Amino acid sequence: MTATPGAPGPASGPGPAPRPPAAPGAELTEQAPPPPPAGVQRNRAADRAASRAFRPRRVIPAVITAALMTVIGVLVAVETVSALLGRPVRWVPYDRMLSWASSTPWNDPRVMVGASVVTALGLLLVLLALVPGQPRLIPARTGDPDLIIGMRRHGFTRALAHAARRVQGIDRAHVRLRGRTAQVTVDSHMWDVTGLAEAVRLAVTERITALAPVDDYAVRVNLRGK
Repeated sequence: MTATPGAPGPASGPGPAPRPPAAPGAELTEQAPPPPPAGVQRNRAADRAASRAFRPRRVIPAVITAALMTVIGVLVAVETVSALLGRPVRWVPYDRMLSWASSTPWNDPRVMVGASVVTALGLLLVLLALVPGQPRLIPARTGDPDLIIGMRRHGFTRALAHAARRVQGIDRAHVRLRGRTAQVTVDSHMWDVTGLAEAVRLAVTERITALAPVDDYAVRVNLRGK
């Protein structure tokens, strides 16, 4: 048999490097976050705009803090105005509080407990303000700061689970998001699961790349076979 000119033969050049054999899938495997999709270029301004749009507002702590500050402000205003008019309402027994404070040393256990509680509440409010909460939606990369797209977390994980179930040999799949890691748990009826976890990992990674979230998600697969 003669080779056609211009057509590479079976040994016309070095082919792609052989892929190392995958480890049995009955163990945890993990892959680095996928690169950004070729169709959507990474744009920092657009990514920041999408992240800010779906950032949690901390509504409940803000409402509680605002209500407490409003109550305290009303009490102070009423007590001050009534005292200036010569008819103090004395909703707050500040005379007894002043007498107790002037006669109680700083190392008194009650003072220490009260100060500890107030300090803990203040640190909690600061922590809630600094630590970002779980976003309402997962921002998607668009490349345009004026175009904001978000995905529901449930829909995002369902799409990843669907991609895992499409792998031949997979019966059930469940995906949970832990920070920036997609934890994929799959079940298979097959006795020989060699390379199956790798196939699931690649399928889920491809789906993440297609969905193009702003944050990069690593993929971790837990395969449970026979």
